[in-house]
Amino acid sequence: MASLGLFLISSLVSGETQWFIALLLIGSVGLLHGANDLNLINALGIFPGSSRGKHLSLYLSAVALVLIVFSLNRPLALFFFIVISSFHFGQQHLSETLRGNTILRYLNYIAYGSIIFGLLFYTHAIESSTAIAEISGIFFTVEDFLNFLLASILVWILTYVIMNPVSYVMLGVELLTLSLFYLLFGQVNLALAFAIYFAFWHAIPSLNDQFRILYRGEVKRSWLLYLKQSALFWVLSIIGLAVVFSQVFLQNKTPLPLLVYFLAAITFPHVLVMSRVENALKS
Repeated sequence: MASLGLFLISSLVSGETQWFIALLLIGSVGLLHGANDLNLINALGIFPGSSRGKHLSLYLSAVALVLIVFSLNRPLALFFFIVISSFHFGQQHLSETLRGNTILRYLNYIAYGSIIFGLLFYTHAIESSTAIAEISGIFFTVEDFLNFLLASILVWILTYVIMNPVSYVMLGVELLTLSLFYLLFGQVNLALAFAIYFAFWHAIPSLNDQFRILYRGEVKRSWLLYLKQSALFWVLSIIGLAVVFSQVFLQNKTPLPLLVYFLAAITFPHVLVMSRVENALKS
């Protein structure tokens, strides 16, 4: 309900204000949900016997590697961001309802996340085409976005039905929710549509999953502990976001491509950690 209300309120304000709200959502709960990965690594025993300093070095090295690859191949930056984010969105949303073949399950995750991106692109075709062209040099039309969306829906439904042949009620609920996203995304600009989904439909549920691994206790206490333990990396992430967007104003650049680079760089190691969270919650 909070996200629905924010969509409706935001549709009444200017584009600049929508950008401010988008950055506020991404910089707050959006970045926060990935700021405690080192404690998750320790709690899950991903690198047993290694020190926290080594964990930090490996984590930052992964971020640096992604940034280097992006600087060498800009179309790869966009492709990587969409695929890994699609997988991450789908995994967080569907991991507890899907069982069975790993390949089919991962394909379903990617297809679900691709539907979210397809809805964003199709409802904001001009903004999306401009941003994609600036990043990759490739221009996509509204028909391309529609085909991408329809293909994603088809793959998602097929893999979902194969793994859940009797779950037609849940499939209907998911399709109804996606239809609601389609209606809501068109009410605000591309950045805010993404930010609202990212914050309310992904980051907050992800935080709840992390609380189950880290604390297994009272929700209020979990939030306080999480904020305390993640404060340093959350602040560093906000500073990084601020540095990125300072270039928008200093060099008069388009903000969306820079936002893609920033989010893609920090998403890769986070997705690896959250995949282990999924396995732990299922065990």
